[in-house]
Amino acid sequence: MKIAERVILRLSAENPDPVKIADYVNIITDRLTLRLGTDTLPKAFESIAADATVKLYRRAMFEGILSEGTDGLKTEFVADILAEYADEIAAYKDSKAKTDGDRTVYFL
Repeated sequence: MKIAERVILRLSAENPDPVKIADYVNIITDRLTLRLGTDTLPKAFESIAADATVKLYRRAMFEGILSEGTDGLKTEFVADILAEYADEIAAYKDSKAKTDGDRTVYFL
């Protein structure tokens, strides 16, 4: 199942806009691949991409609020949706560095 299909399934009760979902999937996928240092999203990160896309979509519905004031209207959102996945991203990069090793060819 594609990431966008998984997101739409999770949000089915909210009747999500498929065009917005596709855009949000692209945003999350781009950000993840940049952080992972890959050209394409590894299959192991598809669940994280789907989860983060749901959070990005729901930002419009106030998911991810850090604090909310009662004196006046003050709403503060989580600045980085992917921050909670930092451990997984670091573990992937560490694992990749160990398995790739130094692939430099030296000529004597």
